[in-house]
Amino acid sequence: MKKILIISDGIPGHFNQSNGVASMIKEICDCAITTHELSWRLYPLRSACNIFAKLLLRFNNKNIARAILWMYKPINTQGHDLVIAAGGNTMPVSAAIKLAYSLPVIQLGSPRGLHSSMFNALVTIEKYFDHPSNIVATISPNIYSPAICTIAAQKDNLSDHILFLIGGEGIGYSYGLNEWESLLTSIQDLYSKVKLPISIVTSRRTPPEVEDLFQLRLKNILGDYSAWFHHGDKNFNLAALLGSAINIFVTEDSAMMISESISSGKPVTTLYPSNIKSPLRYENHISKYADLALMKRSPLHDLELRSQQNLNARITEHRQELVKKLMRAIGW
Repeated sequence: MKKILIISDGIPGHFNQSNGVASMIKEICDCAITTHELSWRLYPLRSACNIFAKLLLRFNNKNIARAILWMYKPINTQGHDLVIAAGGNTMPVSAAIKLAYSLPVIQLGSPRGLHSSMFNALVTIEKYFDHPSNIVATISPNIYSPAICTIAAQKDNLSDHILFLIGGEGIGYSYGLNEWESLLTSIQDLYSKVKLPISIVTSRRTPPEVEDLFQLRLKNILGDYSAWFHHGDKNFNLAALLGSAINIFVTEDSAMMISESISSGKPVTTLYPSNIKSPLRYENHISKYADLALMKRSPLHDLELRSQQNLNARITEHRQELVKKLMRAIGW
């Protein structure tokens, strides 16, 4: 049995990416997965340590790599066959582990000053380096798939509904109160046409007052599946909600919510406000999904149900293609 070590920086989105890749590998290889929560010895100096570590890694020296690892509380890599990590905070650590102990490493996320050759595989959503170690994923890795979501919905015996994943301020997206009001009116109009229950899932970015407004205005058309972040609803089964939704609408401020929605194989529409000042890399990320017809973009006030386009086979193919590339990269 192979042993996979996930190094987590404590950010749920990053962990879900790492766990998603580990789970994909586990589907085709007998593996045990453990997690180490990254922690700095000198926490107040963590930013400086991160920058310093990246500079030191350029010397490509095993002893220096071990010195870099000393900056962090001990990481037990013994007996593991693969390290997986995501996010900028984990990059110097995973690169140092590969250099110091010759362990295969899969790193997820944009380079942040390190070349992809410092890892066995650097998984990104767009191409950064003309090097075989830079593996481009069609869909950002996550823990969901059409099969996982379908099975979860069947297990929980959930009925059809329309799912809205609501974010808020972030990555250059801003939402005015009038736009939230417009979205609420559009949701009510949609319900009057289709008579299917509405499910709302909010996030940490959703302003509490907006969450309260959604609860108040939609109380007569909500089903039983909504989850309100600021009211403590954090341990719900999103896979089951995705698997039982006939359509998914997701605000465009979260790349992770979008990739998770797409990975369910359901028709996805991303909702954007009038005020967007996102970085070019994020615009390219969203445009890529739209160009591949994996989802449709729409302004907040324009809701239209989409028919199922049999995305399951395409999503599954993309997942299988990614895991094959990763297996070759780590030599398994």
